[in-house]
Amino acid sequence: MLNQNQFLAPSAAVKQLRSERMMSQLELSRLAGISAAQLCKIERGRNDMTASTLRRLAAALDVPVSAILECGAERNAERPSRPRSSGGAPFRDGVAGFRYTPIRSPCAESGKIAASLEDIEKRTAAQEERLGINGQSTLHLAYSYGDDGRSAEILARDMRVSLGMGTQPTRDIAGALESRNVLVVHMSLPASAKSASFYNSGRKTLLIALNSSNTPERNAYQLAYELGAAAHFAANGWNTFADEGSVHLFLRAFAAAFLMPEEAVRGAVARLGVKPGGWTMPVLVYAKERFGVSAEAFALRLESLGLIAPSLRHKLRDELRARYTAHPRSMEPHPPKNQTRLDVLGAVAEANGGIKEKMAR
Repeated sequence: MLNQNQFLAPSAAVKQLRSERMMSQLELSRLAGISAAQLCKIERGRNDMTASTLRRLAAALDVPVSAILECGAERNAERPSRPRSSGGAPFRDGVAGFRYTPIRSPCAESGKIAASLEDIEKRTAAQEERLGINGQSTLHLAYSYGDDGRSAEILARDMRVSLGMGTQPTRDIAGALESRNVLVVHMSLPASAKSASFYNSGRKTLLIALNSSNTPERNAYQLAYELGAAAHFAANGWNTFADEGSVHLFLRAFAAAFLMPEEAVRGAVARLGVKPGGWTMPVLVYAKERFGVSAEAFALRLESLGLIAPSLRHKLRDELRARYTAHPRSMEPHPPKNQTRLDVLGAVAEANGGIKEKMAR
């Protein structure tokens, strides 16, 4: 294992950590979501690592980013740092100014949250400066759009294109954001705050904080919500705004469209052959799983697209709420591990058969 007395370049640290885990370059590259050729160049010191690549490699190696960076800190500190091209605030002792503006109206604890985030960003920027990495967020945020549900759909589609996500769902939203140097952190937030987002105008950095107590489904929703909030922040002249009333409804609609693109939802429903009155809890849970959202959120999306009968939607909602009350710790229902698509198609056929019987009567 690497220890405090070993000072390796980050590229060599990646290679040693990989060797300790008896992983091939192909295995690590697949886990990190990069090409084997890129990993080979990184380990040979021929390619610089972006902040996103560093985070992906650290996650694939199951170590903190610091395990890769700090072992090369002493050697890299001796190298002259390269100037950034971010056009942000001037650097002081190799570190930029760290003043974050809350994107949404701050809660009572926002000062403490901002202080924690600034500390994280300061350490991240210091390491990026040593390595000559530009940490500026490259995600496009300035869009022109209306304030209705259709505009929320269009904005969600545009932002997915900007992130290279297309119209297919993805469970790795954090990875997509980090590929644009959006910093996503998990931390302890006030119980009432599921997430918070901040913007550093000096470094042009977007940072999203997620409550460490969130479920995976909640994190996916909050990431999408904060992404929509960032776009609204830019449209609001880069000023903090209150997410209430029509703004909150718009951001909810954006989050739903971003997580569950209309084309993907309609395609999934068509492949299962589910009629508006043919939804059952097992089918709903099976279908929602590929979108990484809660069953309730998926049911709401089906309702907004006219793909589920309103009366059935309310029935399933009551079933879900009863389950949440009975199992508060597990919260979100998931498909059984041995459930197959054939099982679901059988349930759909049975439900559709019941619908035909009712119509015949």
